[in-house]
Amino acid sequence: MKTELFMCETFLRPRMVLLPVIMCAAAALSVRAIADDLPQDAQRAESFSSSGVVVFERGTTLWLQLKAEAIAERRAILPRLCAPIRSWRWRNDSDAELKFVPEPTNWVFSWKQPVAEGSVIEVEFDSVPKLPQDCPAATSVGDGSVLLHASQAATFGEKLRYEPQWFKNTVGYWTVPTDYAAWDLQIDQPGQFTVAILQGCGTGQGGSDAALTLRQGDGVTAELPFQTVDTGHFQNFRWLHLGTITVEDSGTYQLRIIPVRIAKAALCDIRMVHLVRQAR
Repeated sequence: MKTELFMCETFLRPRMVLLPVIMCAAAALSVRAIADDLPQDAQRAESFSSSGVVVFERGTTLWLQLKAEAIAERRAILPRLCAPIRSWRWRNDSDAELKFVPEPTNWVFSWKQPVAEGSVIEVEFDSVPKLPQDCPAATSVGDGSVLLHASQAATFGEKLRYEPQWFKNTVGYWTVPTDYAAWDLQIDQPGQFTVAILQGCGTGQGGSDAALTLRQGDGVTAELPFQTVDTGHFQNFRWLHLGTITVEDSGTYQLRIIPVRIAKAALCDIRMVHLVRQAR
């Protein structure tokens, strides 16, 4: 009996060792098959990938290959990125409705109907997507002005987030008074700047109080209080001019927008902040 068991173990051991190798090779071939179906210069994006998704990138496009975990959960997760989304779709012929929800720190694609393992979601952006820690500070243009986009904002707090959909492209979900948004920027030419925000606010939701501050290090160098304006919808964006600030020195700054009092359900949505340097 012992001899038979020894012979059985001896026979099976090589196969037991080979099984994980075969499984890994099959998985690699599956990923390679998907990669072969993409543009030849598409590269695997490890920093965007997760246990449920293998991400490939080329320029302003990402391809999300779904692994077993994502298929089982019927959702795929990307980290929050610093770029507006132009579109998303299934790369194959799936009829499953594909939904998208941006959370504060990650983005979730979901579907209810079954899809095949290895299915690919194609996401087109308006600019090259980057992780927040890799997003460069906004810089001055030739006339000294600085334009800050919602995609460049860092959001802090419970609900506030960047919403990248093409019909939003905004800092939104501003429902908690302690949540705030911040932009890093480089000012090359000191002087006077007029400040405006491109804001949207739903019907009956205007009249909230907020403050825009410009900071350098631990100090506040300028501050503009303002009140949000009803535009008929949170995605009806209009420029709201806040006033003028003086910047004494060139250098790196942080601009923050902080609620003071939220009048109704939410402060507003903000798509851009523009600092326009004035002639002397």
